[in-house]
Amino acid sequence: MRGAALALRRGFSLPARPPWGYGLLCAVAIASPLLLGALTRQPVTGVFVALGAYFTAFGDLYGQPYGTRAKTLVVKLVLIALGCWLGLLVAPWPWVGVVVVGLVAAAGGQWRLIGMPPVLATVIGFYALVPASPGPPLQMALGGLVFCVLALALWPFRRLDPLKDALNDAVEAMAAMLDGLALPEEEWAERREHGSKALDAADTASAAFHSTDDKTRSADAAVQTLVRVFHESVALRALRAETVEDQAEIDTVVSDLSAALRDSTRVAPALARTAALAEWISGLRARRRTDPASLRRIAVLGQVRRCLDRIAVAVRTVGMLATDGVRAPARLPRFSWKLGSEEPEHASRLGIAAAVAMALMVGLHEHYGKWFVFTVMLALRSTYGDTVDRVVLRVSGTVVGAAMAAVILAAVPGPYTIVGTVLVLATLGFALRVVSYAYWSVFATPLAMLLADFSTRLDWKAAAVRLVLTAAGGVLALVAARVLWPRGEKSKIPGLIVDLLREHGMLVRALAERELDRVPELTESAGQAADRLADSLDRLEKEPGGSAPPGLREAVIRARRLRDDAILVAAVLRGSEIGLDATAAVLDAVADRLAAVAQAVQDDKEPPEADEFEAGLSELAGEVSSLMEEAAAGEPTAVRRQLRHAVTVHPALKSLSKDALALAQAVTR
Repeated sequence: MRGAALALRRGFSLPARPPWGYGLLCAVAIASPLLLGALTRQPVTGVFVALGAYFTAFGDLYGQPYGTRAKTLVVKLVLIALGCWLGLLVAPWPWVGVVVVGLVAAAGGQWRLIGMPPVLATVIGFYALVPASPGPPLQMALGGLVFCVLALALWPFRRLDPLKDALNDAVEAMAAMLDGLALPEEEWAERREHGSKALDAADTASAAFHSTDDKTRSADAAVQTLVRVFHESVALRALRAETVEDQAEIDTVVSDLSAALRDSTRVAPALARTAALAEWISGLRARRRTDPASLRRIAVLGQVRRCLDRIAVAVRTVGMLATDGVRAPARLPRFSWKLGSEEPEHASRLGIAAAVAMALMVGLHEHYGKWFVFTVMLALRSTYGDTVDRVVLRVSGTVVGAAMAAVILAAVPGPYTIVGTVLVLATLGFALRVVSYAYWSVFATPLAMLLADFSTRLDWKAAAVRLVLTAAGGVLALVAARVLWPRGEKSKIPGLIVDLLREHGMLVRALAERELDRVPELTESAGQAADRLADSLDRLEKEPGGSAPPGLREAVIRARRLRDDAILVAAVLRGSEIGLDATAAVLDAVADRLAAVAQAVQDDKEPPEADEFEAGLSELAGEVSSLMEEAAAGEPTAVRRQLRHAVTVHPALKSLSKDALALAQAVTR
């Protein structure tokens, strides 16, 4: 009960503002055919056209670039019409329909390109009780075409809106990271994670606008500039922690840079404040202090200055892009037939459950039976825990929605009341679908009922029958999730651990070989490996009786800290012309250790003993002391540069080594 209550609480929250304009667009595309069908006394034709618009809207990727949406909608439109035709074709032979719907459901669960709308159209065709002919499929295609025209009508005028939204979200996330440099570890980790996801979304959006003409104002250049802010912010946070007495001055400059990211009119004052801090740091360096504390402070401040300079330049670039705009080539979408494979276990589970649902409804080969099948297919998720949440939300949504529709139609019966109700429900449902599945269930369930049963009055008896079938479908979905391959995530985890260790080892190896240009790409790959392991642990906890090993949760956290350590080391290496031999030695040792543990996990053997990297760190500490003595004796600037490198890289390497060892221990514990 506690889990159901939590699912309801989570489901009925609104994390963002619903796109009401998009909801109204969907509603117009769906309700207009019903109104025309009622006016021309051809309600069945109007229903099929409206269902085509409904299913096509169901498969739309709102918020994605228009080119991506156009490709998806065209494919969905064709598949929905084919699904309807297939359902009509097998309707006279119920047991053939059982097999066909099961296979189509499995295909929709296996390949994202197909998805659920064509499967639902197949079920609608099977239960339509009309002769098989090209008419209903073509009418569905017409409804899909109407929605496509409305949804893509503003493409020439708003084609860059999804890209701009993604970039604006990424800019805000980077500004929030700058604002959060002084936050505690947990709060900082949340902002860092949000920033990483925002950059991923911006990178995905920019991929649709790749340009080779003007690289300085391309979408790719904007994303790479924000990636630079991300990396330098991570490094700056670690350096800031080493300069306690100078944090107020640093925070003032960072606050100005954050404000300039959000408002391009404040770029000039931010650059001036950054230049003033750089001049102040140069003044400290010119005083030639010889005590170890001052030498260490000046060395760290030198790295802080370098980070702030790079952030300031990036902020200036973002401000220019905000003023001049991002250039993106206008072109038609290119069709790349990527099916987007999902887990075969879930596809098989979905196909079997759909076939069983159809078989149980063979004796009820009338329009009511489809609600049982619909609920099974829409509620069944890839894990048992997700299925429980989905069933709770769908059944509760059906209760509320069906009762609401029944009250309205009992008070004012008639086709035009149905059209008006569809218009309202579709507006609310499709707008809220973007931000909340629970609200979508409340409005989508009666909406689908009204569309599919346009000629049948939705009285209290009909609403009760549909509610019972919906609840029964939820029970079957729970049984399928519990019985059919309920556990399988545990076997995937060793491979994900190996990927995690190897990706982070490659990142550290690139640092050892000073391949600093590859660090952002390798950091992203390592982060994706950590995300895959974290997602797998989440799915493991949602299996019956499943629980994620605490050591692996710790490994994900340690991996994130290791990436932050690597970013800091890269920043230090980038700011020094010549590194120290001990730096490369420690980094090589870390990379070797991660590779050895990865191989041991893959071979199911005990990993070799760790050497703690103390030898390399001790050598580096000795070089720091030697350089301090030379700098105190008034040695030339080259010595001070080496000192700046050694003083800042030593704590970074120590942290990196510690986190690498902790990561290795966590995954083998």
